[in-house]
Amino acid sequence: MAKLSAEAKVGLLVIVGSITLLIMTFMVGKYEFGEAKGYTLSALFDSVAGLDEKSSVRMAGVKIGVVERVELSDSRARVIMRLDPDTKIKRGSEATIKTMGLLGEKFVELVPPDRRSDLSEGSALGAVEKSGYFQPDETIPATVSPSDIDKLVNQLSGIAGDIKQVTGSLRQVLGTEAGARSMDDILHDLRDTMANIKEFSITLQGDGSELVMRLNELAGSLNAVVGENRDNLKVSMENIREASRNAELALASIESVARKVDRGEGTLGKLVSDDSMYTSIDSAAKGISDYTSRIERMQTVVGFRTEYMFPKSKSYFSLELKPVKDKYYIFEMTNDPYGKYQRTTITTTPGSSVTTETYEDRFKFSLMFAKRWGDAALRVGLIESTGGIGGDYFLFSDKMKVSVDAWNFNSRELDNTNAHVKATASYMLGNTLFVNGGMDNFLNSKRSAGFVGIGLRFNDEDLKYLIGSVPIPK
Repeated sequence: MAKLSAEAKVGLLVIVGSITLLIMTFMVGKYEFGEAKGYTLSALFDSVAGLDEKSSVRMAGVKIGVVERVELSDSRARVIMRLDPDTKIKRGSEATIKTMGLLGEKFVELVPPDRRSDLSEGSALGAVEKSGYFQPDETIPATVSPSDIDKLVNQLSGIAGDIKQVTGSLRQVLGTEAGARSMDDILHDLRDTMANIKEFSITLQGDGSELVMRLNELAGSLNAVVGENRDNLKVSMENIREASRNAELALASIESVARKVDRGEGTLGKLVSDDSMYTSIDSAAKGISDYTSRIERMQTVVGFRTEYMFPKSKSYFSLELKPVKDKYYIFEMTNDPYGKYQRTTITTTPGSSVTTETYEDRFKFSLMFAKRWGDAALRVGLIESTGGIGGDYFLFSDKMKVSVDAWNFNSRELDNTNAHVKATASYMLGNTLFVNGGMDNFLNSKRSAGFVGIGLRFNDEDLKYLIGSVPIPK
């Protein structure tokens, strides 16, 4: 049986890898051929922050469609939803934007009208509407936009102000001498009331009407009961006296605490009387808001690609961070079949020698800063573990990119003394799949090679969709 050559094995590996990438792309991207199924409805929102294309549309927690696209319509956001063909939406339903869990993805929730809304709408719309359901391409008029963190911070600031007013009122009531005198007056009134009750009971013990006699009999019965439970009553009275003493001590402690709060002593006193604490909380809240805004503006792009160089091949993993649209950072790792070079010279006879070259496959990394002006961009930094520079030119709304990279300017390899220059052209076949090709190391004729490749590229929206599509075990 004939054995496959090394070149044939590498080529077969590249073909299998390319087919695998294509299958993954169609599975992850959920590409559909032909006309999309279902029908579309739209809704207008004041803000759709965090809602992306391919986000789910749900009703009662059940997925009934996806967000097909989001566009600007007269200073408002219009969300076009594609719903399942067998799903009907009642008129009077409301569209709102919700979050899956605490930090999950945003989705559109369609809330149907309650029974009373159905009855009122049926009487009002029955003469002018032929159907009680929305028809394709109609717009849902009732929408609710999501709340943002700035409103929450403002509400927290208002709550802090209310707490400060309440503590100030307590300080005015309990922290003054008038408040202490009021508590003493209350205790004095209670003692007078008990004395009046005692005098009334003595009056009832004398001779008098039948009612007094009945009361005497009742008092006798009560005396008998008291005699039988005298010991228990003594214990209860001791408990009452102890509780009274504890209440007086508690009132004294409250008065002491109120005075300390009034003088600004302790944590609570500083919180009430010192405005710097409120200022610090307000500054911290604004700092958190600014930080979260910067994180939301940061764009992340992850890419994978394989390049076949006849017969060698190289694989790349890349990560792009874009804090702003025209500035970004690139980190890249690659396995280089020519990663480690070694040259050995052996003297065979006087005046003659044999030189051999060997290469080892090694991982290399790139770290670059890029600046873009219109359709052109310049990159500087490390390219494949050495200093280098590169440039890009974008065509057809960034679907095509032409790049030139140069690095390894001080090479000492035999037949590879010129700088390593690589020219590449890539074209996006969809949102994630792209192909590329070009010439590698063309300044060194014995090391130059043409190449073709294929890869995947995922942006923030694709990554959110992929993470949201992963099933979570219950």
